Amino acid sequence: MQSLAAFIMRGRLPAALVAATAAVLFWLFPPFLIVAGAAIALMTLRQGPIEGALVMALGGIGAVGLTWLAFGGWWLITLVLLLCWLPLWLLALVLRHTISLSRTFQAAALLGVLAVVGFYLTLGDPTVWWSNILEQLRRELADPSLGQASDRATLDQLLTLLEDWAPYFVGQVVGAALLAVLASLLLGRGWQAALFNPGGFRPEFQDLRLGRSLAMLTLVAFGAAILSGWPPLTNIALVLGTLYTVQGIALVHAVLFKLQLSPAWLVLFYLLLIPLLSQVVMALGVADAWADFRNRVRPRPGNH
Repeated sequence: MQSLAAFIMRGRLPAALVAATAAVLFWLFPPFLIVAGAAIALMTLRQGPIEGALVMALGGIGAVGLTWLAFGGWWLITLVLLLCWLPLWLLALVLRHTISLSRTFQAAALLGVLAVVGFYLTLGDPTVWWSNILEQLRRELADPSLGQASDRATLDQLLTLLEDWAPYFVGQVVGAALLAVLASLLLGRGWQAALFNPGGFRPEFQDLRLGRSLAMLTLVAFGAAILSGWPPLTNIALVLGTLYTVQGIALVHAVLFKLQLSPAWLVLFYLLLIPLLSQVVMALGVADAWADFRNRVRPRPGNH
């Protein structure tokens, strides 16, 4: 990875090449989108806003062109890149200016909430237009030529599940996009440290704290969403919860490092994160605002 970061830092065109290529490979393996964004984050952090914007523009043009040549379409990749790269560039500027991951994540919380509110103000209730899309799919599934009746019934059940999920579509999409943006930013920051400040990223990430005010706001959002059942509040809570999941991950990294445990524990943690531990990790991230688990954990005797 360090060699890739060094290649990116050779200049605007190498960085744009990496961003465009990784963005196209996203269709084959979604985590490549994080690598694409990290190239933009690294150039913005190191070279400034103008160079970062130029790399973003060149990489975007290249990614759209390559996607059109390979798959015959361009609008979906354009939408994905706009949703991920513009916020990433803005957050990289915040990090460059403040030199604080905590403040940058607080800015990310503001962007996420504004994205949810902006969606409702511009497009209205997502349940309405999402239901229209699902209804059209149901009419197409009614065509007997699409397969056996049992297969169509299974697909209809899946569409029903998606319809139940429709009110929370905005929070899930914004949360997923925000998670990809933050992962790209952290990877770009890690590359910057590897090249210019070896060993500097680990303590910076492990000390990530979003503050009690944001933690209280997150708790209030979740509590109000549960009591009211109002989907916009639930969507805002989902976005804020994404940030605290990342803080929880940073907390786990810090505790395992302090205890000097085997890296195998970290591998096991990531394997269990999505299916079992994501909500627990989010809760730990919120609780850490008051509990300060990092300072409560004592290192093993003899460890430094």
